[in-house]
Amino acid sequence: MKEKKTLYEITSEDVMMVSEDIDIPVSFKDMSFIEDKIGDFLGDQWRDAIEYALTELEEKRKTKVY
Repeated sequence: MKEKKTLYEITSEDVMMVSEDIDIPVSFKDMSFIEDKIGDFLGDQWRDAIEYALTELEEKRKTKVY
């Protein structure tokens, strides 16, 4: 496995799709603002997501079904 592999990312296409779903228009010039706000929201919660995934992996290993 590559040492520096991106495991998850949010793209501008994702933002545009959600924008359409909730009917709030957004343009590419707004992406910098959106990027900052997503970072503010996630903060250090990325660690919680990793811990959750690792815990789930450990549980799957116990059942030997993964």
